[in-house]
Amino acid sequence: MDWKRKLLEEGYIELDGLRIELSLDNTFMDIDYIPRVLVYSEETGRWHVLRNPIPKGRTLEEGWDNAVKVLEMITRGEVEPDLGDPEMGKRLVSVLRKLDAL
Repeated sequence: MDWKRKLLEEGYIELDGLRIELSLDNTFMDIDYIPRVLVYSEETGRWHVLRNPIPKGRTLEEGWDNAVKVLEMITRGEVEPDLGDPEMGKRLVSVLRKLDAL
């Protein structure tokens, strides 16, 4: 399974009780939207926002491509995921690596 393509086409992927979702945010008083990655844990019932910087891009699609590139860097161990919860970061890395191996 190409999880990156599925994430871009469907907007989310799920595995092992985690839902990884592409979303949009906008800064206060700013009309530009910023790509975001949200992670939902079925175990805790909580959403987490990936706080790693994601380049905006010139189009919405380019912004989401950039979000997936950040997830790829996390998968390869080039950057640590910043979710505000180290255990959730470890779970995210584990799930991304499993998806990469499928």
